[in-house]
Amino acid sequence: MPKFLTSNWLEKVVSLLLAVLLWVYVTGQEKSEMSFTVPLELTNIPPDMEIINEPPGYITIRVRGNSHILTNIKPGKIKVVLDLSHLKEGKNTFTITRGEVILPRGLAVTKINPTTVVIKAEKVVEKKVPVILKAKGLKRHWKVSLDPPSVTIQGVKSQIKKIRVVKTQGLDLTNSNLEPGKTLKRIVELVAPGKGIYLFPDRVTVVIENPAEEGKTP
Repeated sequence: MPKFLTSNWLEKVVSLLLAVLLWVYVTGQEKSEMSFTVPLELTNIPPDMEIINEPPGYITIRVRGNSHILTNIKPGKIKVVLDLSHLKEGKNTFTITRGEVILPRGLAVTKINPTTVVIKAEKVVEKKVPVILKAKGLKRHWKVSLDPPSVTIQGVKSQIKKIRVVKTQGLDLTNSNLEPGKTLKRIVELVAPGKGIYLFPDRVTVVIENPAEEGKTP
């Protein structure tokens, strides 16, 4: 074996290791850019407001940084968080800046698409409306009462103002043999009069009485 390979071998090994470590370090510090399509998260929506359009669910961002970090990012580590605490009724236009992007340290956002998001909102309101029983097989002389006779409905203003009554689910009394002087009770669910409309309560007690015939004791 040539003498130059065996002389000062320790120094040569150390130099080789240092060269490898330097190469690894330099390689690891290489910068690159990658594009990510990340979820748009809406936070702090005021309780008296409701979003009535469909804002984009995802935002495309371009990120620059350590190539090793970029290629090993786990799902959920990058996202866009939009604060809606100042949401107002009507059309709202929000600008998405680098401040809304959550990403690992050492990375920087170079591009965002889209840069604006339009969100339409309406006020959530309440009002009381009467309940109407939907039933078949109901005899004319039977007395019907509902408990409660009216309920509170909640939803966006444009929908709520159109609603005048709330109906029950269908109640079939065709085969009910209700003797004179007797009472029948049923708990019946209510039908929401539209999508996104909530009822309080969402059911009523139906009380049906067949009055006793005059001059007869039940």
